[in-house]
Amino acid sequence: MSDIDGLVRRYRAGALSRRGFIKRAGAAGLVLPAASAVLSAAGPAFAQTPSRGGWLRIAQGNTDDTLEPIGMTDEADGILGNCVYQRLTRFAPNLEVGGDAAEEWSVNDAATEWVFKLRSGLTFHNGQSLTSADVVESLQRHIAEGSESPAKALLATVTEISAPDAMSVKIVMSSGNADLPVIMSDYHLSIHPAGFTDFARAIGSGPFKVMEFIPGERVVLERFEDYYEDGKPYLDGLDFIPVPDANAMISTFLAGDVDLITGVPTFALAQMEANPNVAVHNTPSGAFSNMVMMTDRAPTDNPDFRKGMKHALDRELVLNQVFKGIGTIAADTPIGPTYKYWCEDVKPADYDLDKAKFYFDKAGINAVELFTSETAGNSANDIALTFQQSAKGAADVRVSKVPSDGYWSTTWMQKPMTMSGWNARPTVDAFLTIAHMAGGSWNETMWGNETTDQMIIAARAELDETKRRQIYCDLQHMLNEDGGLMIPVFANQLEATAAHVMGYTPHSVGAMGGFGQTLRNVWLG
Repeated sequence: MSDIDGLVRRYRAGALSRRGFIKRAGAAGLVLPAASAVLSAAGPAFAQTPSRGGWLRIAQGNTDDTLEPIGMTDEADGILGNCVYQRLTRFAPNLEVGGDAAEEWSVNDAATEWVFKLRSGLTFHNGQSLTSADVVESLQRHIAEGSESPAKALLATVTEISAPDAMSVKIVMSSGNADLPVIMSDYHLSIHPAGFTDFARAIGSGPFKVMEFIPGERVVLERFEDYYEDGKPYLDGLDFIPVPDANAMISTFLAGDVDLITGVPTFALAQMEANPNVAVHNTPSGAFSNMVMMTDRAPTDNPDFRKGMKHALDRELVLNQVFKGIGTIAADTPIGPTYKYWCEDVKPADYDLDKAKFYFDKAGINAVELFTSETAGNSANDIALTFQQSAKGAADVRVSKVPSDGYWSTTWMQKPMTMSGWNARPTVDAFLTIAHMAGGSWNETMWGNETTDQMIIAARAELDETKRRQIYCDLQHMLNEDGGLMIPVFANQLEATAAHVMGYTPHSVGAMGGFGQTLRNVWLG
C-alpha cells in the first residue's frame, strides 16, 4: 500500500484533489469503493492539526544572496527577506492585501495621504520593540538621495514618511496611489531597527531569525519564539542548501536530502508527478523570460525591425518545445491573465515569416545578435535558440552565450538585444513603474515617453475602476504594438515538496507561497 500511502499524504498536504486522488488510486489498483473509503479516512485536505518541530531543508543558495533590503534583486533574496522581516502589509494567495506589521490603514479621498496603524506588541529578534520610527527609517532608505534600491521607483511620488506617534506611520505623495497598501507588501520594503546596518547578521521581526548566513554555502534560520502569530511558525527552522544546477537539484530532492525545491524544470515534471512521495505544485503565474530590444540604440531602436522580430517569434514552438506546453502564450506586455487589470483583447503578433521579412526589408535590417546566459531567466538559453530556429528564413539571429558572472552588469542593458527574466509583481503599476517609466529602476528596453509616464501616473491615482482599467488596457496595447519586450510565454510556477511537508500554499506572485510567505504556515507530517 506504499503508493496509496503516498497519495494520502499528498491529498492531506493539499497537493492532490479528491478527483485526482481517486484517479491515481485507481491506476494503482484500488477500486472506486475502496478508494473512497481510504479518502474518507484520510479526511479533507489540510485536516491534520499542525504540529510544531522539525527542520525544513530547502534547495536554494547563491553567493550573491543578501538580507540588505536595498540590495535585494531576485526571488531568493525575497524569500529570505520574507522569512526574516515583516513589511507593513502582506499580499495573500487570493491576491488580496492584508495586514502584517500594520493591522489597519486609512486614506484621504485623493489617495495621496495614507496612515498605517501598527500592531501592538511587535518585537525584533533582539528583543527590541518595533515602533513607527523603525518603519520610517526602513522606508526612507529606499528613497534617499543616491539610493540604488529597486523599490525607489515604486516610492518616487512619496514626499513625506513620518511617525505621528509611536504606533502610526504617515505617507504623503505628490500624486495619488490607490495601490499603496499592496506596494507596501513588496519584499524590498522590509522593516528593521532604526540605525541598523549589520545586514550580514540581519535582525527583523519576521517568523524566523538568522542563525547562520554564509551566502553560497549555507543559510540557517530558526524559529522566532516571539513572532506575533500564535503558534507560528510551526517549524523549528529552515536550512537553505545550495545546489549547483537543475540536475543536481532534482537528484538531491529525489534522494531525500532536501524537502522543497522551486523552479522544477519541465523535463522532470512527469517523473515528479509519478512519484508517490512527491507533491508537485503547478501554479499559473505572471513570471516570464523575455527578449529585450532596447529602443534607444541600433538596430532595435527601429520600430519596423521590432515588428519584424515579433512576427518571427513562434510562441507555440516556445511553449511546446521549451515549456512542454505548461504555460500561457504572452502578447509582449508584462501583464498577463494573473493580473487584475489584464487586457484580454491585446493579442500577440501572429507568427508569419512573410510579414517578418516585409518589416525587416522596410527597416533595412535583417540580422541581430541576441545575448543570453544561464542566469538570464528561466530557460533563457533554450528560448533564445528556439527563437533563432523560428526566425530562420526571415532574419539572421546570432545567439551569443556569455558567462553568468557579470551578465547583469556588462551585458544586460548594455547590448541592444539580450535575454532577461522577471518574477510577477503584485500590481500592474508596480511593473510599469519599475520597467516602463523614465527613471524606472529596471527600464531595460528604455521604452516610454512623457505621454506614457503621465498615463501610468493617472492610472495609479484613479479610484474609478472602469477608468483605471481602460488606461491600463491602452498602455498594454501600446506596449504590444511598439514596445521593446518580446515575451513568448508566461511560465507556470513549478515547485515540489516531499509528501510529509504539510500546509504548503503556492502563490502566483513568487515562489514558496509569495516569496516565502507560506513557510510560516508549513509543518512536517
